[in-house]
Amino acid sequence: MKRMSLFLILIAALTGCSPRVYSDFCFVQMSDPQIGFRDKSQGFVHSDSLFDLAVKEVNLLKPACVIITGDLINDQRDMLQDSIYRANRAKIEAPVYEVPGNHDIRPWTIDNHSNYLNLRGYERFSFRLNGCAFIGIDSNCILEEKDPNAKIAEEEQLKWLEKELKKASKCRYTFVFLHCPIILDNLDEEHGYFNFSKEKRMQYISLFKKWGVDVVFAGHTHMDYDTRAEGIRFVVAGPVGNPLGRGYSGYEIINVTKNGFSTDYKGTVLPKN
Repeated sequence: MKRMSLFLILIAALTGCSPRVYSDFCFVQMSDPQIGFRDKSQGFVHSDSLFDLAVKEVNLLKPACVIITGDLINDQRDMLQDSIYRANRAKIEAPVYEVPGNHDIRPWTIDNHSNYLNLRGYERFSFRLNGCAFIGIDSNCILEEKDPNAKIAEEEQLKWLEKELKKASKCRYTFVFLHCPIILDNLDEEHGYFNFSKEKRMQYISLFKKWGVDVVFAGHTHMDYDTRAEGIRFVVAGPVGNPLGRGYSGYEIINVTKNGFSTDYKGTVLPKN
């Protein structure tokens, strides 16, 4: 018994994932509050109100954390949009982690990337919560094709990502977060604005499969999707802010229990005046 205890302690030290009996918890994924999107002429009132309402609802859930998967504001240069975003973000009572969207670093250049880091402090993260691994990455450097420095940034991030995934391989679950979806419906779908190229998607899916990633969470589409491929679940949340197409405003609730985890996309509806 003593040897087993020492063995479990060693695993915990190496992986950052405690082998104890885990308690149930929930966390929330928000995406695309995108303050200023489609409501510039109204002074950003609609996207501001949607974010404010979503925050109030999320606080009632008392989640263990909130992950925001990009497009925090519509124009990275607009400090009014930024101030509205920050004011609403500050009302979230749980710990908050963010990754950038294409509107937050647009386009990917060294200067725009540096400006984002100066504004937000980081563009990726890795932490443990109740035995689960939470890893966030920047999809912008992966998708940028014109700036050669983006390739260098992607390679550096990829090395970091594999290192973090390896450390997380003994965790209860591994959740990955980014802005642009890797896939929407299936592995063979055509490449477009809302997903990875076929070459990139297979590169990252192979890496995630190798290290036992359970779910990849994304945003960007302003519509919700949910599919599986290669044993991995791909969840795309609709927008906190203004929707597109069949989408509607809302956020993703993820409940983690001893028997597994479930996701539920919850819509938000502003009261009619």
